[in-house]
Formats: sequence, C-alpha cells, structure tokens
Amino acid sequence: MNYSSLYHQTWSALSDILPSNIHLLTLDQLNEKQYLIRLEHYFELNEDEKYSYPTKIDLQSIFKSVGIIDKVLELTLDANLELSQMNRLHWLTDNDELLLQTNNSTNQHSLVDTNIILNPMQIRTFRITIV
Repeated sequence: MNYSSLYHQTWSALSDILPSNIHLLTLDQLNEKQYLIRLEHYFELNEDEKYSYPTKIDLQSIFKSVGIIDKVLELTLDANLELSQMNRLHWLTDNDELLLQTNNSTNQHSLVDTNIILNPMQIRTFRITIV
C-alpha cells in the first residue's frame, strides 16, 4: 500500500496567486478561528514601471481555503496592538515639548470587507476571524 496515493500530503492556505509585488511574510494560526496575516509590498515607489504602484488584494479570495472571513482587524506591525489603539509620540521642536496624540479612527482599521491596498514598501498586519 502506497501512503502517498492514499493521503493528500500538501496543502496551501493560498487559494489564489499573490500579485508579483506582494509577499506573504506571516501566516500564523492563533486559534481555531483566527489567523495572523502580514503582507508586504516590496517594491519602492518609482523602482519599477509595472510593480511600483499601490496594489489591491482581496483577502477572502486569496485565503478562501482557510474559510469564510467574518472580520478583518488591522494590527500594529508587531501584532501586539490594534492599530486603532496605537498612540504615536509627536515631537514639537519649537519649544521641545512632547505631545502624545491618540488615533481614534477605528473605521479605517476594522475593515468592512476583505479588500486591502498595499502601497509601495508598506507592510500591513491583520488578524482575520473566520466562521
């Protein structure tokens, strides 16, 4: 009996081919229903006539073998915080005061659908929840 003929030995989470200018940096299953996905657009602006432009990706189309995506939440690059919860420090050089500014725009970080855009040299991190 041949083991190879009895069992399917390969599997890919990618159901479709990624665009040539996009690289999948991370695909990590966090639990039964959640995955961490980190994508990178690795061309610089004006580096290439064809690939140095913003690229639209439908996460559901690319990862449909994983399941139906119910929720997409953008995280910080290191994936330890929701992007909407991130606080950036802004330096005021006129009088050397430090200003802490909060980003409260959750709409842009919790996506309504599964379409995302990656700009040249951009890395984006997402936590997807499947049903």
